[in-house]
Amino acid sequence: MPKMYGWVREVVPESLADQAGVMPGDLLRTINGHLVRDLVDFQFYAADEELMLGIERQERPLQVLLARAQGEELGIIFGEEPAPYIRICANKCVFCFVKGLPERHSAQRGLPLGMRESLYIKDDDYRYSFLFGGFITLTNLKEADWERLEEQRLSPLFVSVHTTNPELRRKMVDGPRSGEVIDHLKRLGGIGISCHTQLVICPGMNDGEEIDRSLRDLAALRPTVESVSVVPVGLTKFNNMVRAQGLPTLRQHTVAEARAVVERVRGWQERLAAEPDSHGLPFAYLSDEWYYLTGEPFPPARHYGSYAQIENGVGMTRKLLNDWQRERRAITPAARPQRIAFITGTMAQPVIGRLASDLGKRTGHDVRVVTVTNGFFGPLVTVAGLLCGQDVLDAIAERCADMTQDDLILMPRVMLDVAGKRFLDDITVEQLRERVRPRVVFTRTAAEVFAAIGSPAEMPAGVA
Repeated sequence: MPKMYGWVREVVPESLADQAGVMPGDLLRTINGHLVRDLVDFQFYAADEELMLGIERQERPLQVLLARAQGEELGIIFGEEPAPYIRICANKCVFCFVKGLPERHSAQRGLPLGMRESLYIKDDDYRYSFLFGGFITLTNLKEADWERLEEQRLSPLFVSVHTTNPELRRKMVDGPRSGEVIDHLKRLGGIGISCHTQLVICPGMNDGEEIDRSLRDLAALRPTVESVSVVPVGLTKFNNMVRAQGLPTLRQHTVAEARAVVERVRGWQERLAAEPDSHGLPFAYLSDEWYYLTGEPFPPARHYGSYAQIENGVGMTRKLLNDWQRERRAITPAARPQRIAFITGTMAQPVIGRLASDLGKRTGHDVRVVTVTNGFFGPLVTVAGLLCGQDVLDAIAERCADMTQDDLILMPRVMLDVAGKRFLDDITVEQLRERVRPRVVFTRTAAEVFAAIGSPAEMPAGVA
């Protein structure tokens, strides 16, 4: 018997499930006779209009019949999201994120490490890729997985390619069937599944002519491969300058190396965007870090199309800038000026500084930027999403000591976990707010920033 998914944590009042008698604590076993193994199964089988739910309630089997209109939600909230049995990665990627974490149970600055347990899970799960856009390597798929992919058409997937050179990929990914990525991508296309891919570029490994080879090979697989993001390797003080067998030492790009990558990829972008059926889109996209590293201007919004890889840092800055320009039109001088602090990492400081200056000029608020150097992972880590709570608290204590409870501190929501409750070092939002005098608001968009500057009652839903 396969492991099962489906403990019902909540039932939305007046929903279809509520009206049919589904109760919290029920275990959803089947839908129309199909086993429900995880959230993917639930979404797939619950798409029918007539549903027979096989439920277990206090070890007693029940059947619940209900009918739903197309697109109508059932109103069931599960206790596991998205699946209790995650597929663990069998690879040993040279730049693996887990390798960049500190040893478990060590200490920093005399404080318990307290890192979230989930950070040390090396997932390589195609279900997570389909549901949430996580990147997978395709190296651990069994025939049963391929059959399920074909049956349920889990598309698009997000695939870490890194290089299409089989020998080099075997060294970089170091896992089962690592060199078969092109065959795997072709097989996805054969069953009607498209994908977005990424190349994490490491100096001296998969850059230079290897970029040409990878982009050429992936472009030949269109439309199965919808896009390629080119991302610089990210290293912490725990895995910087590590050397893997048969490969150069891991290190970050110099500015000159970054410019060489940008120029090489830009040439491919121009050629691919000019091809028929490209709709003027470049197919290959540089993540925002390259533009910060080199000082090159960010492309216009039309360059990014539908922003398909924005969660991978592709076009995030351009979208913020454009959204800011749109939202700022409604801003007027403040009736009661206050002190406002933007918290950011070192990479985005130039852009956030421009926005803070613009806000101050338009409103009369005293706006400052508090740039946080990453002490936990090391100064090589410059993105806000990898800042830890203690480093943020230290920066606020140093730079915001003059701020009162009437003032405002704005932080990027990307610092927190999915639930919006904890930083990477397990410091909670509540603990941070207990130690900070001004009001603290976490935001995702320019609209939420401007809403937060107003009264709390004006903030949109979801702004914490």
